[in-house]
Amino acid sequence: MTDALTVRTRDVAREAYHVETPEGAAFVPECLMDKFPNESRPSHQSAYEWIGAHRRQITRAVAALKAGETPKDPYDLITLIEET
Repeated sequence: MTDALTVRTRDVAREAYHVETPEGAAFVPECLMDKFPNESRPSHQSAYEWIGAHRRQITRAVAALKAGETPKDPYDLITLIEET
């Protein structure tokens, strides 16, 4: 499995980041990200760093969801984006 992961954008309404993995696209909710000192919610820089540090777990969670399985907690909060 490759660790390639791209952050596309932040979805303000969902409070999540749209990511592309080799397994597909998904929303990664901000609530998964550790609390950062002096930040009520993660800044874009903090979020990108957190996503980068957890790219393998995110990619595995997306693969599990695509296979109809439930990812391990807390990555079970990630949701797939249906591409048309």
